[in-house]
Amino acid sequence: MKKINGIEWKNALISGANNIENKKNAINALNVFPVPDGDTGSNMAMTISTAKNAISNINDANIANVAKAISTNMLLGARGNSGVILSQIFKGFANGFANKNEITTFDLVEAFVSAAKVAYTAVLKPIEGTILTVIREISEGLKEQVLSNTTIEEAFENIVKLARQSCDKTPELLSILKEVGVTDSGGEGLYAILEGMNAYFHGKPVTQNDGVETIDKFISDSEVYSGEFGYCTEFILEIDKLDKFNKDDLVKKYEKIGNSMVVVQDENFLKVHIHTKRPGNVLTTVNSLGQFVKIKIENMTIQANNSKENSYKLNEQKQNSQNSFAKKVGLISCNTGQGLIELAKEFGVNYVIEGGQTNNPSTQDLVNAIEQVDAKTIFILPNNSNIILSAQQAATIVRNKKVIIIPTKSQAQCLSVAMNFSEENSVDENESQMNKVLKTIKYAEIAPSIKDVKLEGIKIKKNDFMCMLNNKLIGVEKTYNQAAKHLVGKMINKNTEIITLIYGQDASEEDANEIKEFIETTYDVEVAIYSGGQAIYPYYICAE
Repeated sequence: MKKINGIEWKNALISGANNIENKKNAINALNVFPVPDGDTGSNMAMTISTAKNAISNINDANIANVAKAISTNMLLGARGNSGVILSQIFKGFANGFANKNEITTFDLVEAFVSAAKVAYTAVLKPIEGTILTVIREISEGLKEQVLSNTTIEEAFENIVKLARQSCDKTPELLSILKEVGVTDSGGEGLYAILEGMNAYFHGKPVTQNDGVETIDKFISDSEVYSGEFGYCTEFILEIDKLDKFNKDDLVKKYEKIGNSMVVVQDENFLKVHIHTKRPGNVLTTVNSLGQFVKIKIENMTIQANNSKENSYKLNEQKQNSQNSFAKKVGLISCNTGQGLIELAKEFGVNYVIEGGQTNNPSTQDLVNAIEQVDAKTIFILPNNSNIILSAQQAATIVRNKKVIIIPTKSQAQCLSVAMNFSEENSVDENESQMNKVLKTIKYAEIAPSIKDVKLEGIKIKKNDFMCMLNNKLIGVEKTYNQAAKHLVGKMINKNTEIITLIYGQDASEEDANEIKEFIETTYDVEVAIYSGGQAIYPYYICAE
């Protein structure tokens, strides 16, 4: 095959999307920090599936049109940093295919060069040893290998080989990958997509494996929660030791703490859906069995209904195309955990996007939120480093409002920054004040480890609680309260005035009060305690 058209590019994309969908759990497991929240594979799979769904019924032979449709829909569906970068790679392909009905192998090479250029441009501080390196090294290798008589099939064989070689070298370029003993998850996601595309061009297109079910399809979005209380808890767990797992015993335990239960075992993957008042107990019951691949927890009487209500309002509301707004400024925040969601609103946030770790909102989710707030200038608190890039992309899409990203990287920073926002202040005053506070506060997170590993010179045992200060691992402790005390000791200095402690589902108010008493008797600072309701992380801590 010397040339390909839009139909063939579409089918190749679908094969690539199916391949990463089938392999996303393995990609998620490459998370550097041994916390049960790895989601690179899921983010990339959901990003490309948006494009797949959009073009499935398109029968346009013009490759420029198809590539443009893929690029546009992938941008809107992009989730997390890896999803945004992936969307930029396919934007580069679209640029390379512009004004072409079909392409040659030389056009394909130029498209990969364009993809690498666009992807690097999208990242403020590109890091080598990541998906960026993989796309760049593919483009450089293709320029050397593709000749006038090279077929499309041969070109894609080279693409996959180059991608594999580049992925395997990522630990040599990024020391933290080498230390943990994994390759870059974003690079592996791109490899899976290209591998699937290559399979199509060799007459063996990849189909989606029905046995690998995503958490998003685990329960119908239209399920009625009316009359039920507690939390709808869903997870997928990869079981480490199948010989020690007894499904019947697990079902008996879950019957005592919840209802509306579905427990499915698919080889070494365990999928559970249950309604319970203590989701932390649900997760703790299986924590020793293996690694969480995906977790989703929703408040059935508040969060789910609010999500549907917001969705209905958004569908009914027409986009405001005029430049008259009710307010000068508005504030949007990305939060997870019902307590944190409610607190954000109490602290002055106009619109909360329900999402965060393991559930990154898409670019389209952020665009929808921006359009929902009736203000001329919108500030966004991503509260997660993996959402910042999506927020920046959303800002480029909205034309009738000014969008400013305050680069919060943790839920721990959210309340302190939001407290310094005021609708009465000007745009400059709000931006200056929030950024000033952001620079001065210290934030910490505590999370359980799901495996034994040595990271940044620190030996971590499975079920230890990792102490992360300003996103850097500084130690481990056997309990989350010991971890909290350890972190507080590192956070407080002579200028510290207040410590904010946000406890999650696995910690209790009694646990939090123990930490408060410790701080107040040891240090001369004020302590504020809030129930955040977040999963996985027993505590978020902020020092001002």
